[in-house]
Amino acid sequence: MKNILFLILLMPIGLFAQTKKDIEPRNESFITIDILSPFFSHYGGRYYTPRWRLGYIKNLNEKAKIGIDIGYGDANISLINTGDKYSLWEIRPEYYRIINPKRKTLKYFAVEAFYINQKERFISQHFFDEQNNYRTFDKADYSRQKFGVIPKFGMFINLSNQIGLNLYTGIGISYRINKYSNFVNLIEDQYNTEHFRPYYRNEGYKIRVEFTFGMKLYYRIKN
Repeated sequence: MKNILFLILLMPIGLFAQTKKDIEPRNESFITIDILSPFFSHYGGRYYTPRWRLGYIKNLNEKAKIGIDIGYGDANISLINTGDKYSLWEIRPEYYRIINPKRKTLKYFAVEAFYINQKERFISQHFFDEQNNYRTFDKADYSRQKFGVIPKFGMFINLSNQIGLNLYTGIGISYRINKYSNFVNLIEDQYNTEHFRPYYRNEGYKIRVEFTFGMKLYYRIKN
């Protein structure tokens, strides 16, 4: 929630920082680095999913761009605590449609597709299996695959001639597959009430609404 409020507060700052005077359409591309993903990529509970995410956005014409982000994280390069033997990689292609290419602040609508592959080892945890039985274990290997599509709204805000921020938010749909294997001391137990189960608690697949918000630092490349 703090991250969402932070993003909402930043957007008006970027809007008022830019003049409304029209300029000539620009032929430019961007190299990006996600600012939030190394710290705030988590879905509840005590296990986090940080990753370093780099991207490239290529100009097609004055009103269209395409981009791709590639992310990777593991327990050795993470800046925050993760589960044992944590690793994650992702890929995110995206299409951007610029609303008015003559503005200094480029607002856009976009469609992003994504695929995430995560592996981890959990210690002394519990989960619900595919038959919805509540089980506990001393140790188990966990894997997650997730893919989906998210329509987004965002803006490119200039901080200097070459540096700026890409702020965005959106809502879409995702399909997730959770799997557990290689159990140590797996037992069926009595249900322990837990509000707002984190993403890894339920084995099997799930279709869900997917929210996104973020902030990327970009470096402009003039073509």
